[in-house]
Formats: sequence, structure tokens, C-alpha cells
Amino acid sequence: MATTHPGDAMPREKFALDPKGDSLSQEELLAIVLGTGVAGCPVLELSRRLMDAFHSPGEFIRADWQEMKARIAEYNERNPDRPIKGIADAKLYKIAAAFRFVMRVRSTVTDLRTYNLRSSSAAYEVFRKIVEDAPEKEHFFVLPMDSDFHAICEPVDVSQGSVSRAPVHPRDVFCEAVRYRAYAVLVAHNHPSGDPEPSKEDIGITERLIETGKLLGIRLIDHLVLGSPDSANGRGFVSIRNLAVLKF
Repeated sequence: MATTHPGDAMPREKFALDPKGDSLSQEELLAIVLGTGVAGCPVLELSRRLMDAFHSPGEFIRADWQEMKARIAEYNERNPDRPIKGIADAKLYKIAAAFRFVMRVRSTVTDLRTYNLRSSSAAYEVFRKIVEDAPEKEHFFVLPMDSDFHAICEPVDVSQGSVSRAPVHPRDVFCEAVRYRAYAVLVAHNHPSGDPEPSKEDIGITERLIETGKLLGIRLIDHLVLGSPDSANGRGFVSIRNLAVLKF
């Protein structure tokens, strides 16, 4: 039975064989978003024409749906022999929304990368919004980091519990670390009561995470317990590393 190579397949089939999409061109990725072509113009050719309507992929990504529509009209005037057809407003909404979503997430991660997370105060800034939203239940978060101790992604919520407890297993924490190929991780959870004082259980799970991290070669940098900004300690959080009750 012949083996199918990603280069021999159509865009969606190539994506199925190459989940990260590294072997797909920009036109092929856009063709997947478009979904279908129109009579006399297959989806891949439609994708090429749409890309040609802009000076660069970056300009295309930054355009809103109205700018896209104007560029298509300009392109069609210049290229009556190979027009862009079948791109109605609804499809432009879909394309522009997908681009906007990616740009916002990328911007957030870029902002996070400005924090050196070896500082507990800097790490707290990453989680401040969580505390400000005042969740009614405990949530346990994992923040994967690179070798410079910068965030690789946004904090990942791996456990949601009750008003006083968010059960978490080391497996849940380090599964995310491995998925992002993290050099280290920082974990945090909130206390809905507003008091960030760590419980015996908080210390215990931290110790288990430190030991599990050593086995996996993924360092646990700190465990922050998040409370309210006007808590008794005046900081809104407690760093278990700074308590010096465990060896990180």
C-alpha cells in the first residue's frame, strides 16, 4: 500500500497528515479557512488570488473586513480575467475574526514575555486579573516557561474546585509542561476567601510537584497562593518559595 506524503495531498488532507501545518504554504492554510472555491475557481486558486490582493501577508492579517472588501474590489478591477469571486461579507467576517483572535492572543503572550518570572512580584502581575475577577471557586493554574523564565503561553487552568479546595494531581500540571516543552513551570491557585495564607494541603501539593519536577527534569519555580489585594499581608499573594519551608 502506497504511503501518502503531505506534499502530494490537497490542503485539508495535508493538514490531516501534518497537524502543525509546517509543510503547508500560506495559500494552503488560507484555503482551509475559506473551505470551498467557486465555479471555475478551485479553493486553492481562490486563496492565491485573495493573497495577491494585498502587498504582504502581514497587511492582509491586519486588515479589517471592510478593508478586505475594498482590496478585493480593487483587485477585481485590475484583474478582470482572474477575479476573486464568492467572498461575501459573511466569509470576510470569518476570515477577519480568525485573524483578530490570533493577533490578540499573540499580543497577550508577547506582553507576558516581558515578565521575568523568577521574581514572585512579577509572577503575581501575570495572575492579578484572576484575583480582580474574584472567582467564587478555587482554580489551579500552570504557567509553562522557557529557559529564560519567560512565559511560553497564558496560564492554563488545570483544575476547578469548590469554594475552599481545588484538587490537582502532578499529572495535570506536568502534562501541560510537557505539551509546551517547558523548561520550568510556575503554579498558582486562588483562595476565594481572600486570605492568601497557604494551607497544609497547599504546602503538601507543592512538595509533590517539586519532587515530580525533579524526576521529569522540569523545575517548579514557585507556587503562588492568590488572595485579595487588601489581604492581611498587604500584597494579595503569598509565595510558597519565599516562605523557605521547602527547597525549590
